[in-house]
Amino acid sequence: MEARNKEQQEDIVNMEARNKKEREDIVNMEAENEEPREDIDDMEAPNVSSSLSPLYENVEIPWWKTALNFACGVKSAQERQMEEQAEEQPEPERPWEHIVEERKYFWLYNGGAIALAAGGIFMWGFYS
Repeated sequence: MEARNKEQQEDIVNMEARNKKEREDIVNMEAENEEPREDIDDMEAPNVSSSLSPLYENVEIPWWKTALNFACGVKSAQERQMEEQAEEQPEPERPWEHIVEERKYFWLYNGGAIALAAGGIFMWGFYS
């Protein structure tokens, strides 16, 4: 029984030594192959969206697929392109954002609105 355990332990030690040697060999091989690859490193990724868009520009989508895309919130390439163009344009100035109300009129108008609401509620409650 003890001889069997010794053999198993020796096998485990031998396997660990082999694994260590294999790992060292792999590390050495990787270190030797650290040269930059000119064919990959200098390449730029192609712009797939612009190269494929003319192909799919005139394709008619079935009505059911359009309805499904609308229900799921999927946008077509044209809609995405229009959104990108809209984001690039500056927002127009809105004149109503510059309206300023004086303090006394603010209280006057809000007080009047509260009085009208109270009167309406009274009339509704009294005559119902």
